[in-house]
Amino acid sequence: MSRLTSEPAASIRSMGELLATAMGMEKESADRYADLAGRMRAAGRRELADVFDRLVLEETGHIDMVVSWSRQIIDKPPEILRPEAAPQGIFDEEGIGLVSPELVDAYRSLAIAVRNEERAFAFWSYVAAHGASPEIREAAEQMAREELEHAKTLRSERRKAFFKDRRSASAIQEPYDLSSLEMEVCTRLEEYAGMNESAEIKNRYRDLALEAHKLSLDLESDPLHPPSPVGPPPRSLDALCEWLADHYIDAGEHLPSQAARDRAQALATIAVKRLAIVHDLVQR
Repeated sequence: MSRLTSEPAASIRSMGELLATAMGMEKESADRYADLAGRMRAAGRRELADVFDRLVLEETGHIDMVVSWSRQIIDKPPEILRPEAAPQGIFDEEGIGLVSPELVDAYRSLAIAVRNEERAFAFWSYVAAHGASPEIREAAEQMAREELEHAKTLRSERRKAFFKDRRSASAIQEPYDLSSLEMEVCTRLEEYAGMNESAEIKNRYRDLALEAHKLSLDLESDPLHPPSPVGPPPRSLDALCEWLADHYIDAGEHLPSQAARDRAQALATIAVKRLAIVHDLVQR
């Protein structure tokens, strides 16, 4: 699950509080991944320890970014939040610490990290919508964008883990019609909007549907020809959105021209953001 377990209890009311919150979230993630790395290393699963070590490095980089940003904005490092003041339900190791290391793999580990970044994106999106000042809302939007980029990077790593040793063995497939798939997403989003009684959620589905419709028209007039993926696209809305996000990420890494890769990466950013929103909406 990639949604918040509950809405943040109170609006963030100062930049100092926002930066302290960001620091606390990143530090918790780094500490928890470090614990998991140690557990995997103790169990002799060096390859998984390396995965969690990479996640620790990712989170350490995020911490450094928050500290640097804090020095620029408030001329000092962010404060450390008391545990009871930290946001709840953002980081979730999904019980992986209780599972035998023999049953854990790189794909599952990275999938958990992806969902954590999506929850962080949902948190900062909420703060951006309810911030006490324009400065806080703008900063929260920036944090949401950062989490989205983190999720995109981890999705790429997760995809590599899943398809490791499979690409060469795959049968050659014709590229899928991405325009038609985006139009299918549009149709499904409109259906979800029609079934929902909440005006706010209905409008969010319709905004996403309009975006998918525009993407479909763009891809119809100027098709993107990424490498063929392994496996056909699924039909459920959230799974199809996830398939497209992974497909665009893969295209952004493997298309032959820089212009095509840049275009695919832009599509990936849109698709990852859409997926995070859909994951949140379908659970409501």
